[in-house]
Amino acid sequence: MLRIRLIIALLLLAAPAAAQRTHTIRLTQSAGGTLYRFDPGRLTVRPGDVLEFRAENGGPYVVSFESAELDARSRNLIAAALSHPNRELRSPVLADSGSRFRMTVPALARGTYRFFSLTHVAYRMTGLLIIE
Repeated sequence: MLRIRLIIALLLLAAPAAAQRTHTIRLTQSAGGTLYRFDPGRLTVRPGDVLEFRAENGGPYVVSFESAELDARSRNLIAAALSHPNRELRSPVLADSGSRFRMTVPALARGTYRFFSLTHVAYRMTGLLIIE
């Protein structure tokens, strides 16, 4: 009986972590062209989840993370996740409707990380990524 309990305990410890989720963030412009936003603008995610930024209309868009609030480790993890050749905290240009960019959420510390559209800063197009 002890052997069976031990085997069950080992199997439970070896069980996979929570499943990876994909979160789609739509980048949109209002019909009048005065409101640009991320939809949703606030996401709660876990490391390993995938973020898909999708340009719906009103592009071009460049998604960037706020670097002033990041320590060196977080900055390096986000830059690597964005796969930017210059290690900058920005996505490739999403120029056309339907353009997409995917990134895997790196192993960041729990907390809030701000992102914005570099091409629509004047319109205050911002979002929050909350790491659980």
